[in-house]
Amino acid sequence: MTRRSTRRSKKQQSSCMSSLANVAAALLLLLALILGGAVCFVLVGPGVGPVYDRINRFLAPSVEDIDVSQIEVVAGMPTLVAVAQLPSPTFTPEFSTLAPTWTPIPEGPTGTPVVFGTLRPSATPTIVSTLPSRTPTPTATNTPTETPTATPTGPTPTPSPTRSQYPFTKTAISPFYLENRANGAGCRWLGVAGVVLDINQRPVPVGSYVVHVWDGGIDQRVTVGSAPAYGQSGWEQFLFDSPVVRDYNVQLESPNGTVVSQVYRVQTRASCDENLLQIDFVQNH
Repeated sequence: MTRRSTRRSKKQQSSCMSSLANVAAALLLLLALILGGAVCFVLVGPGVGPVYDRINRFLAPSVEDIDVSQIEVVAGMPTLVAVAQLPSPTFTPEFSTLAPTWTPIPEGPTGTPVVFGTLRPSATPTIVSTLPSRTPTPTATNTPTETPTATPTGPTPTPSPTRSQYPFTKTAISPFYLENRANGAGCRWLGVAGVVLDINQRPVPVGSYVVHVWDGGIDQRVTVGSAPAYGQSGWEQFLFDSPVVRDYNVQLESPNGTVVSQVYRVQTRASCDENLLQIDFVQNH
C-alpha cells in the first residue's frame, strides 16, 4: 500500500466520524426541543391544570387529602395522632388608615375699626386793633455856642526826626543819578560813589570807614577817602563797562567790620546821562 492510499483512507475515516457526531448532536437537539415543548404544553396549555394538580397530589399528598377512616388499626400498633388543624392566617393590610381630611378652621369675625375722636376745630384768632402810641412833643434844645480856640503865638515847632538805630544814615537826597565825568571813561563805565559826613556835616577822616557793595555780580569793600574827586571822604566802586539796569546793596561799616548803617538797596539805570549812582552817608547821633 502506498502513502497516498494511506492518507486517503485516514481522511475518509475522519469524515465518517464527523458525520456521525453531527447526526448525534442533531438528535440530541431534537429531543431537547420535544421535551421543552411538552413541558410548556403542560404548564401553559388549556385543560392541563387539573392533570398537573393530580400529579402534584400523587407525588406530594397534603394532609387534607388523606382519609384517616380507611386506615385499619391493628392491635399492638401505635394509634395515629390526629393531625392538628392550624388556623388560616388573617391578612393584615400593610398600609395605614388614611388620616381624615383637614377641615379649615373658620375665621373669626372681622374686627371693627376703632373710630378715634374727631379733631376739634382750632379757635379762630380774634383781630385786636392796636392804637398808635402817642408821640411826645419834642422839647427845644439850646444850641451850644462855639468856644474860640486859642492860637499860640510865635513860630510853629518842627518835629524832631526819628533817631536811627545806626549812627549813620543816607542823606535825604540820596541816591541820585549823574553823568560820569570823574574818571574820563564816559559812557563806557557804570559805578556807584559818594561821601561820608560827620554829625556836623563835615567829611570824616580818611580811612575811618569802609563802604560794602555787593550783589549784581560783585562783592567789594571800598575805603572812605580813596576817591578824592568826590570830596575829602569820597569813595567809588566800578560796577560794569556800560550802563545797565541792576540791583546792588550798599552799607557803611567800620574798618573792623562793625555795621554802622542799614543796608540800602539801589538800582542803576541804562543811560549814559545817569551812569553814576551817588549815595552819601551822614552821622545822625
